[in-house]
Amino acid sequence: MQEDHTIQPLIDRYLAGHATPEEEQRVNEWFDQWHTPPREGATDGRPSGDDIFAAVQARVQAYEAENTGRVVAMKPTRVRWRLAASVISVAMMVAGGWWYRSKVPARKPAVKFLDLYTQAGQLSKITLTDSSVIWLNASSHLRYPEQFSTNRTVYLEGEAYFDVRQDPQHPFVIESNGYRTRVLGTTFSIRSYTAPNTYKVTVSSGKVAVYQGIDSSHAVLLTANQELRINIDKGTQQVRNVRAQSLMLWKEGGLCFEKDYLAEVVVSLQHRYGKTFRITAAPLQNMEISGTFDPHQSLEDILKILSKVYGLHFKATPNGIINIS
Repeated sequence: MQEDHTIQPLIDRYLAGHATPEEEQRVNEWFDQWHTPPREGATDGRPSGDDIFAAVQARVQAYEAENTGRVVAMKPTRVRWRLAASVISVAMMVAGGWWYRSKVPARKPAVKFLDLYTQAGQLSKITLTDSSVIWLNASSHLRYPEQFSTNRTVYLEGEAYFDVRQDPQHPFVIESNGYRTRVLGTTFSIRSYTAPNTYKVTVSSGKVAVYQGIDSSHAVLLTANQELRINIDKGTQQVRNVRAQSLMLWKEGGLCFEKDYLAEVVVSLQHRYGKTFRITAAPLQNMEISGTFDPHQSLEDILKILSKVYGLHFKATPNGIINIS
């Protein structure tokens, strides 16, 4: 039965005793239309005419039982309209509710996010529900959906290596420090520690697009063995060729630097060994450091090598801070 939004004024006139014979007939016919059996195989949740008629009948019978002490069975063509019309709004509300639910999309359940944190010296590996694998470096934070749907977006603070399962219909996006890295299926790492204020994306295989905010029109495209380094303070960026697999040694507990600034090297040492460093001379911040260190080398060994190769001096202070000059 089609919705009729003009019937309520007719019911109002009927109750007031002002309806014409033609209007009374229309109201009777409208109500009779509700007394229809359920549609065979119906699964949309719409109430049948029998359901609505039964609800109206129950209301009228309850009224009569309370006020007259007897109950009269009702038929659609013998409704006591002075009573029944007063509850017709029940039918209209039920029908209107069904129409509203059929037109308004159901609200999607809120996405539940999970958080993974690592401490200094700690590495963690996680497999997401789409089978993508993430290695989270020390002193980092990963926020990710408990269950992926059409949107595969995660949030990173710190450093992580991603082995993303291919799904061209649902790109994988990492949001970190105001930047987005969008991939279809590849292996790469992102480094986004708060200090130094540098954002780096290193690609081992495949292709990624890196852009700021939501505007991808100026995205930087990276392929295997390329690295994007963004200096957030200066607003500069550089793409360079690297040995990506070597730079991923941190996943196995090692360290590899390839013309990285001393300020970045210091951050890696702090997160790996839980020590605090302070570079006492500003020009040393941008000194380029290269070197590979295996997981078994101690911090003392690494500092000795850096001291010998680059002429750096490391001095521990009483408060535990190691000064570099």
